Formats: sequence, C-alpha cells, structure tokens
Amino acid sequence: MVPSSQPTIHAICYSRCSTTEARQDVENQLKELRRYCTAYGWSWDEVAEYDSGYKGEQPKLQEVLANVRKKRYQVFAVFSLDRFSRQHPARVNALLDSIVYHAGCRFISLQDGLDSSNDMTWCIVKPLLTWAANTFSKNLSEKIRLGIQTKKAKGTYRGGRPRKAIDLERLRQIRLSHPDYGWRRLSHAYNDDLPTREQVSLSLLRKVCKNLAFSQANGHPTDGPQNSEREMGVGPAQQTTPS
Repeated sequence: MVPSSQPTIHAICYSRCSTTEARQDVENQLKELRRYCTAYGWSWDEVAEYDSGYKGEQPKLQEVLANVRKKRYQVFAVFSLDRFSRQHPARVNALLDSIVYHAGCRFISLQDGLDSSNDMTWCIVKPLLTWAANTFSKNLSEKIRLGIQTKKAKGTYRGGRPRKAIDLERLRQIRLSHPDYGWRRLSHAYNDDLPTREQVSLSLLRKVCKNLAFSQANGHPTDGPQNSEREMGVGPAQQTTPS
C-alpha cells in the first residue's frame, strides 16, 4: 500500500517597519517567521516592507493580499499584528476576516499567539489587538504633535525630517538603462547597495522623475517649462527635497 502524502503547506511571511532607519529592521521579524515555518515543515515566501502601518499605502502588502485571494498561500504569517496594519480596527478586522473566510487562508501572528484556526481567540482577541495597534499609533501621533507645538512655542523647532538628496547621475543611468522599469523596480534599483541613510522613498523618487524628464537622445535631464531643474530648486548634480 502506498502511503498517502500530506499536501505541502505554502506560507507567506510578511514583515514591516515604518522606516528604513538603522534602529528598525525587518530581519528580526523574518528570523522568527522562518523558524516557525521550518518547525512545521512548511515552504514559504518572504515579503518585507518599509512603510507606515497607520497612514501608509503598503503596496507590497496589497500584492500579497492579491496572491492570497488567488489561493497561492495556505498560511499568512506575521510576527505581530501591528506589523500587519495599524489602521482603523473596523478596516483591519474586515480585511483579516476576508483573508480567513473568503480566501480560505490561515492567519497567524506569532508574538500575539493569534491563530485563525482557534475560533475563540480569532473572534475575541483579534478585535482587541487591532484596537490596541491603532490606539498606539494615534497616541504616538498626538505626542509628536504636542512636542512640535512645545518646541515652536520655545522657538527651538527647526522643521521636520532631515532633507534627503537624490543623485541625479545615478538615477539617470538607471532610468536610461532600464526604461521599462516601473516605479517600484526603479526604487529598488536606485536603493540597491546604498547605505540606509542614503536610501530614498518610492514617493520621493517618483516626484523627482515626474519633474525631471530624462532624454533618451543625450542622456541629460530635459529642461522644460514644467520640469526644469530651476523649478525643482536644485543644481545638475543633486536633487534635494524633503523626504
């Protein structure tokens, strides 16, 4: 008699940090997710994202969700629920239930001990966790706002995040070498091998490209009435704008 083989479980491990600053790193999350999948003998894919879970678009998460709806994964694993999202609890709960009940994908949050296969914790604990994640972000935003107000009152406020610079020559070479690249692939190519402090966001890169058109003929930024370097407030070697 030939023994029946168990179907292979294929999981997606999603990790997220708000920024690419040195003090944040998705690798710690991924290590735990890998260990968990290995212990159960699952195969897995990894997706890491640097974006706000409170106000961000989380484009990589949207791609994962599209694949989940296509039944490509049987398990959706995150390190903690606040790494998945910190948006309004009603929205997050509806999304999680859609993953589990409509897509038929098991959802696991390691640190929270949350597993959709346990109906009681899924229905009772999950709403509390999504509420806590959203409340933390709202409180943090309020603390930052009050801190800025205090500094302004004292005359010590010097603006928000430090300005980041884009190397136009590096961007030009990538843009001309890969004219078929979309915004996400272009962003990955630009940030590849750069130190974290020099990496730029997709939104900043897109803004620069829309304002500086690169000519295929001469390989230099096209200077026009709507995309001149003068209008961007930069010289030919470097683009500087708030991140």
